[in-house]
Amino acid sequence: MNQQIFDERIGTAPPSTVDVDRIIQRQRRRSLLRRVAGGGSALAATGLAIAVGVAPTGARPQPGPPVAAPAVSASAVPSAFPSPPTSGLRLDTSNPKAIQQTLDQLGVALETAVAGAAPAVRWIYMPDVPGEKRLPDGHPTMYAERDPVGFVARSGVARHGKKAGLYMWVRPDTCSSQGGAGLDPDSGPRVCSLVLECDHGMKAGTCQASTTTKGLEVVETTETSPAKNGKQYRFYQVQVKLPQGYYLRLLAVNYFGGDGSEVTSESPLLTKAELRTAATAIAAQVVS
Repeated sequence: MNQQIFDERIGTAPPSTVDVDRIIQRQRRRSLLRRVAGGGSALAATGLAIAVGVAPTGARPQPGPPVAAPAVSASAVPSAFPSPPTSGLRLDTSNPKAIQQTLDQLGVALETAVAGAAPAVRWIYMPDVPGEKRLPDGHPTMYAERDPVGFVARSGVARHGKKAGLYMWVRPDTCSSQGGAGLDPDSGPRVCSLVLECDHGMKAGTCQASTTTKGLEVVETTETSPAKNGKQYRFYQVQVKLPQGYYLRLLAVNYFGGDGSEVTSESPLLTKAELRTAATAIAAQVVS
């Protein structure tokens, strides 16, 4: 794809400070280190898992926050998304126009799914970096990433007088050595999405893998990390495997704003069950 055409069509988004994946990975490393601190042989056996923070999947997972790689904005907060496709949602990345259309359709799917799972939730503007221009409430902010092409949503959500953050990533599971954040020139294909897997290094009850009645492969995780004033960051995350080699991840957090923001709620504002319902509703619309 011609880079100039891509930029002109979609525009460049400001860099972000949110680094959710790295926070989660740091917490997993701490958990693994605590488990293996008593035995040198166990430490050696799990060395790779500690190094990357998640279970090896045959190709090394990359820290995957949309903010670490160059991202491009495609209609940051559209006044209204188009109607959802009647024939299913295809992740078309063939040209800038198709990317824009896919991004808009994912916006429809996200809003519809959250409204169905948690009707009381409202979309509100959430600042990300100092000096960022305030955008209207009412829709999530949508971005398209390049090299490889992925799709990102981020937004504040409000419910019962509280506010927190909600994120969505739709990314390929592998990418070539020519694109993606942190790839070595001669590395060959490597995992581009942070693919979640349940492993023995995780605390009991924090990860669950399942398959829906429609055959969707789902992984759900619950993570915590220390925050200021003795509080805890909490992350509810659902991953669903999609056609075309993509993964969808929906993440609800209990803070509002960029990395290091203060905790604003004891727990994320969508429950684990609501997040799963929304994620699988979006994934069910994606077709090959």
